[in-house]
Amino acid sequence: MTITEEEFARLAHDVMSPLAVIVGYAELLRTRDDEKIRREAPEVISEAAEQLRAAVRALVYGTAGGDAAGHTNGSAAPARLVAGVRRRIVLVDDDPIVRRLLRTTLPSESYDVLEASDGDAALRLVDGAEPSLVVLDWHLPGRTGREVLAESKRRSPRLPVLVLTAEHDPEQRDRARRLGADVFLTKPFSPSELLEAIERLLGESALDHGA
Repeated sequence: MTITEEEFARLAHDVMSPLAVIVGYAELLRTRDDEKIRREAPEVISEAAEQLRAAVRALVYGTAGGDAAGHTNGSAAPARLVAGVRRRIVLVDDDPIVRRLLRTTLPSESYDVLEASDGDAALRLVDGAEPSLVVLDWHLPGRTGREVLAESKRRSPRLPVLVLTAEHDPEQRDRARRLGADVFLTKPFSPSELLEAIERLLGESALDHGA
């Protein structure tokens, strides 16, 4: 079976997104003594496992990747962050369980989290919510992550953007960096690595703005 580059990217996304959730919640369970995480993790991991099984079935048997995968078409903050200041983060991913992992990774006492499932909603939040940082999935339905990144940087050049992707192609990383991506993480990612990257970017942003 021959598949196009776009179909391959979709399949990679459909495999790596639920895998990121499973790996991420496993790490959170191991590293955080948090009743909320212990309570929600089994359900979320089970849901992610079902998505992963469907994506693998799509990969093996050649069914449509998106539908088969269920799509509906601690680190301490750096000292340079201002203590007690809540930062507004926009999470952009078409998969709700990935957004749930991302939201759980960000401590509620430090971050106000807004979510978008597509590029148009993301850009509305960039315009209206004045976020401190955007966490952006590279493979989105409709307006792509690449387009959202380019437009976000055009509207707010100093807005930090962290790109998440299932892509392992160095060319995609280079393309994201040329468009202004500040950090590029590959799924499955470590929640602690993600949080560390966010805190570092926000610290650098605070310095840039004289905070």
